Amino acid sequence: MTKKLSILHYNILEKYPPAMNFISDMLSQKPDYRISVFTSVNTSPYADQKYEDVRIWRFGSVSENAILRYASYLNYNFFTSIFLLFTRPDVLVVYESLSIFPAYIYSIVFKKKMIHVHFHEYISISEKEQTSRYMKFLFKCEKKLLNKITCSHTNEDRKRLFLKDSPFLKEENVEVYPNLPPKSWWQDYGQHKKQWQGGKIRLVYVGVLDAETMFLEEVLKWVRENSEVLELTIFSQSISDNSLVLLQKIKSDSIILKQALNYYELPSELVKYDIGLVLYKGHIPNYVYNVPNKVFEYLYCGLKVIGDKCLKSTSELDYSEIFLTDLSIELSVKITSNLIGTPSKLDIIDFDKLNQKFA
Repeated sequence: MTKKLSILHYNILEKYPPAMNFISDMLSQKPDYRISVFTSVNTSPYADQKYEDVRIWRFGSVSENAILRYASYLNYNFFTSIFLLFTRPDVLVVYESLSIFPAYIYSIVFKKKMIHVHFHEYISISEKEQTSRYMKFLFKCEKKLLNKITCSHTNEDRKRLFLKDSPFLKEENVEVYPNLPPKSWWQDYGQHKKQWQGGKIRLVYVGVLDAETMFLEEVLKWVRENSEVLELTIFSQSISDNSLVLLQKIKSDSIILKQALNYYELPSELVKYDIGLVLYKGHIPNYVYNVPNKVFEYLYCGLKVIGDKCLKSTSELDYSEIFLTDLSIELSVKITSNLIGTPSKLDIIDFDKLNQKFA
């Protein structure tokens, strides 16, 4: 029997690989579902994501201009709500608080439909108190909705913090679904990766660059000072002004900046490197209690990982392929050579994926 699944993801779908992976998993493992996605116009540097037999509706556009932004919110909420009420999906999967309003309306009209909210990020109470009136309104809708449905976070630490902030929730209704890349990344690329055979140690960083919240300056200086043995390649789709200043200031032939790759092109490129970098400083709880997507993506492509020990949730992963240190003072070439000199014994854990919930 065909079922209808609608995915609500206000933020640009192409910038959130876990959501794209969820759609791909559903298509391969639950072919009886008819899927529709409600997101924003793709203004990212990535190509529009397309899936066979999946209808992607784009209402509104993410904007820094306040007037355009709130017009986009209204556009998204109105048209998504109308579509849901007319199409009556059997299951709603909602990503983040920004997508919550149409699901809230749908839950009032159709009380027995299955709804699940997944949070990419953790937002503390103090951070919520500093948000706009619109976001505070969405948090109120979310609170009412969460009393009736299930939700999930990406790791046990975030679940614990979320339950502490929301004592009205039952623990069994808050689940954990890590943001993992497709298993094919390990099967087709990672397990076949050739280990380092000498020469320069190839470092790679993939993601947004922000000098204020990342150990960017420290890493750039480290690579420049050891350019005879280290090479760093950066793939970034968004570089802050302060990061551009640093990249201009700390130049080296061993520091290479490249344009962002579409997500599913990453594994064929990542296997060319030895170590993947995670640069977060842990300036807010969301980052302290975080296992960045890139950690698993690096691991699945056969790379070792270096990050800062401020990432408490990442430090709890029991993988010899991950090395966390104090990036502000303890970087050394010895760290990298010791790390890549250790054979990879990565055991890919078969976590319960979000799509299994809808069997």
